[in-house]
Amino acid sequence: MEAKLLLRAVTPDNLLLEEPVDMVIFRTVEGDMGVMAGHEPSAVTLAPCEMMVRKDGVDETYLVSGGFAIIDRDKVVVMSELAERHDRMEALLEKMEQARKKRKAESQVWETDVTRAERAIRRMLIGQETSAYSILKGKGESGEEL
Repeated sequence: MEAKLLLRAVTPDNLLLEEPVDMVIFRTVEGDMGVMAGHEPSAVTLAPCEMMVRKDGVDETYLVSGGFAIIDRDKVVVMSELAERHDRMEALLEKMEQARKKRKAESQVWETDVTRAERAIRRMLIGQETSAYSILKGKGESGEEL
């Protein structure tokens, strides 16, 4: 029976994979590297690549955006900002798009609040605004929206 290697692949918000495998191949900044059980311990910097995982004679491909791999004799930990099984990339791209839209919407709310505060401060500086309470409420002394 061939020795297995424990592969653990993680991103900041997801445990992508944690299972025994026969071999893993990925690209480091120095070139391609294959790892099997019994490999010499090391740490490597990953380049963006397709990581191939062989388990029981079946190969699966994962896309990895770079990162690091810590290799021990019986396990490999792959840490990447972004990683996903090749056939699930569309779902991952959709998730990233949703997150981008959410950040943009939150940013617009923040920008609106900052703009309102800047206008209120300018009015105070030129003497148009005398009440701090009206600034916080978002209304000028005459009741107009800031």
